Amino acid sequence: KQWYQRRVREYFQHYYITNNLSSSMSVEQIAPLITQALSANKGEQDAAQEQLNVLNPHPDYATSLLSILLRQDAPLSVRQMAGVLLKQFAENSWQECPHTATKDIVKANILPGLGDSLSKVRSCVAAVVSEIACIDFPDNWTGLFDQLLSMMGTGEPNQVHGVMKVLSELASDITDSQVYTVAPVLFPRLIQLFETEAFGPATRARVLSIFGVFTTLISHMDTVDHAANENLLFPILPGLVDTTITLIGNPVTDKMDFKLQTECVNFLSKLVQTFPKQMGDKVSSALPVLWQLLTKNAENHITSVVNNPDHVEDDVDSDGSEIGFGSLVQAIFEFIQALTERKKYKAMIRKVLPDVLFYLITYLSIPEYQMELWNEDPEKYVEDDDEDSMNYTVRTGAMELLIDLATELKTTYVEALMNAITRHISSCPNISEGYNWKLYEACATAMNISGDVVEECLEAKKVDFNFGAFYSTVVLPGLSVDRPYLRGRLIWMTASYIKRLPNEESLNTLLECTCAALKPGTPAPVMIGAMKGVYAMCAELTEPEEKQVLHKSMEHIIPSLFDLAGNMEGDLLMLCLDSLRVSVSFRPDIVAVEADKVNKFLVELFVRHASDTFVVSQVNDVLITLAEIPECRGSIQNNVVPVLLQILRSPKSTSPKKQSEDDEEDMRTEVLDLLTTFIRKTPVPLPDVYTNEVFPAAMALTIGCVKDSTAILQSGGECVRACLAQSFQQVSTLNINGITGMEYTMQLIGKMLDPEVSEYGALYAGRLVSSLIKHAGAALNINQILQAVLNKLTKCESPTIQQSLLVVFIKLFNHDLEGSMSFLQSINTPSGENGLVYVLKSWCEIQEMFTGEYETKVAVIALTKFLPHLLATDSPLSQIMVSDEEISLEGGRITRSTKAPQGPTMIPITVKIFKILVQEFGNVLEELEAEKNGGLSDDEDDVEDDEEDVEPQFVSIAQLAHMLGDDDDEDEDTRDDPVNEIDLHSHLQQFLTQLSTHGTYSQLCQALNENERTVLNSLQVSGS
Repeated sequence: KQWYQRRVREYFQHYYITNNLSSSMSVEQIAPLITQALSANKGEQDAAQEQLNVLNPHPDYATSLLSILLRQDAPLSVRQMAGVLLKQFAENSWQECPHTATKDIVKANILPGLGDSLSKVRSCVAAVVSEIACIDFPDNWTGLFDQLLSMMGTGEPNQVHGVMKVLSELASDITDSQVYTVAPVLFPRLIQLFETEAFGPATRARVLSIFGVFTTLISHMDTVDHAANENLLFPILPGLVDTTITLIGNPVTDKMDFKLQTECVNFLSKLVQTFPKQMGDKVSSALPVLWQLLTKNAENHITSVVNNPDHVEDDVDSDGSEIGFGSLVQAIFEFIQALTERKKYKAMIRKVLPDVLFYLITYLSIPEYQMELWNEDPEKYVEDDDEDSMNYTVRTGAMELLIDLATELKTTYVEALMNAITRHISSCPNISEGYNWKLYEACATAMNISGDVVEECLEAKKVDFNFGAFYSTVVLPGLSVDRPYLRGRLIWMTASYIKRLPNEESLNTLLECTCAALKPGTPAPVMIGAMKGVYAMCAELTEPEEKQVLHKSMEHIIPSLFDLAGNMEGDLLMLCLDSLRVSVSFRPDIVAVEADKVNKFLVELFVRHASDTFVVSQVNDVLITLAEIPECRGSIQNNVVPVLLQILRSPKSTSPKKQSEDDEEDMRTEVLDLLTTFIRKTPVPLPDVYTNEVFPAAMALTIGCVKDSTAILQSGGECVRACLAQSFQQVSTLNINGITGMEYTMQLIGKMLDPEVSEYGALYAGRLVSSLIKHAGAALNINQILQAVLNKLTKCESPTIQQSLLVVFIKLFNHDLEGSMSFLQSINTPSGENGLVYVLKSWCEIQEMFTGEYETKVAVIALTKFLPHLLATDSPLSQIMVSDEEISLEGGRITRSTKAPQGPTMIPITVKIFKILVQEFGNVLEELEAEKNGGLSDDEDDVEDDEEDVEPQFVSIAQLAHMLGDDDDEDEDTRDDPVNEIDLHSHLQQFLTQLSTHGTYSQLCQALNENERTVLNSLQVSGS
């Protein structure tokens, strides 16, 4: 009855409104609805919103909202709500709105609102204008830009403020073709505003933000139009930069001054990165100003932020950006980072590096307010203290810059770091006094995050550092002070330098502190430091004799970590599990004794955290480590596998939490991946639980999944392949409800290669097919499978999937070139193209994008067989034409170099294969050169040159693929392939040398580009 009454009331409201406002809508009629929408009563809010939604299509809706927004005598809250509704209309309905007159009225009358006396109204109007401009400008709002410039020209502060908010949004929508029209008119106005103090820091900061957008746009244009920078930017930059540097040095009288200074520093960073040559003298002028800011405010930062428990975090402006000294410091850190990335400026940084590091360590100090947050939530400490943390603070900014400086400057950095730490410790020798402990913690943090570079330099005897003295003056006193954050940090840091400890006594002290810190009731920061310390020690001690150092301590560490894991959640649990994983490999005998208890505990964790993929992944890693211990495998089969099978069959009945369909799929995928690993690590013959239960369950789930369940298809296919690889005879002859394992596998392959199933479901189909061919041999109906592979290949667009399927044919070519070619010539694609022709063309088009060492080698060797065959016969295959497009990475973008306006050049397949082989030989040479030059580079030998004068080097997709390698682990099914024994460098060298004697060699060489000729010239053969 209530539902019926409500529907009747809604109908009459709808009828009344639409009929009474059908001809016109007045402000007086819509204003009450806006007031009602602001009501504290949710029911009234919802009712008003419903009626407003009904009115949305009315021709006068937008104009009525605009009238209210601009109405000076209306309450501010009502005007703001009208602005929000009008912005929503512009965002959701403007483009489809058929009422052209309404839109024209809005555009003709809204701009004066940018000069409203109330800042919040100006912001609302600016948001609406920006939203409409994104749709209509420039084609359907041709006069907008001129009107905005005219309003700027009045010099009236409110109008200028409103216009600037619009321009900051509009700038990113300016196109290359508009820049030459817009910039000459806009830039002088912007510079005038920037140099006029009366317009205030917020408006002036916005000017620089707009210039930043145009700088990016014009610099990109310059790659095509080489006069763009010279004509548009370079004439104005000197004066603009001078004003920017002056403003940075001005005293701060208001918090908004920090916003202006921050934007100024950000702008300088952009210019250094974009125009390093032109910024040379200006950097020299800016550095003293920035240095003074950083050093003069360091002491103030310590007193007002670090040691002030009442400090509040920086304010946030209307754009959502933080306003305060913290943001300015971050900008200065990023400026220094930008300098270190340029050889031209590295010398400047080296000269002042000891002082830079001295103050960076100061900014590493932990603020009181942050400690309070961490005390309430230790997980936040784990998150914030990570060098990859997304939560920016002055401390994390200093950590990030230290890491960058260490990476770029190496030896110089380490020497400067030792100098800075010595100065700090000398300035406050009493660690127990006041807040001195924070400075000690900051020094330890700097040592911690610089560990890899410090160790590298010490190992290479590039620096002289007495860790024993550091231990005596910093570590030992710090471990005895009741400061949890200091003690935790010192345990972790010292563990990272365990090989540098001066004597056995110091080692015993570290191990005792670590074991004690892992007991229940220990303050969270100390426990966290100890868990990280355990991981660090295990990472450092890699040799068998080194591992003996932890042998006895692991009897306390491993049980303690298991106990802690049972009472932890989130990031703390993941940290604990990570430490547990590396510890188990040190003393597998400890967990082997309690294997059943340990495995039951881990599988309970798996189930309890089933919806948290990060925790589940960590649990899996521990279980995988246990699977490598022979004494634990039986326990895994008895205690873990049955639970995993239950999850595969019915995840809802297993998980304590309600699961969405996506969660269920993720959970099953994790289970399939884990079972695959268990199978791979189990010696043959496989136990019955894998052949009789896991194989049928994985098969049923994968074949029965919906077509878009690509993750299940991928993981399920890999699980089935593992079973076949480990115990083919057992699995293939298995009878599952009257169907053999072989027949089931054929069904699965058919599903993965179904043209209607997502191509990503076939990511590992090629591996499964190759594995089946390898193990089944003549017993397999290979013709049917290869036809399905070919058909699927024609439907795939992703190079990764195409590679997976092409490798099936490539392996066959290596095994039997003539027979495989004959077969492919006898079949066609669904569109009627010859199978062999299609495979060869597809292969040549994506060979340079192949990833994975094995896959690349298999393909290259097959090409060295194909090319002589094509050159030695009159086969029509040699007349196949393929694209000679070169794919490169230009400025971070993947591009295709088109050699002619009408499209890419087409070349014979023999020429294309030759070019591919030369490119691959070049990649091999690069890898050998990289290995030869590996090790510690001496940063002192950096040559200071004008990098911008050097022709930019483009990275080809082939080079990128080789650099990235294959994300997947080595495919265990290919380990025994004889191809692995071939030295690709020798093979290609010999092949290309022999090819140089062929009659067509000179003709082939004519098609090479300059880089390819350079590679071939290294062979020093005639004709190249």
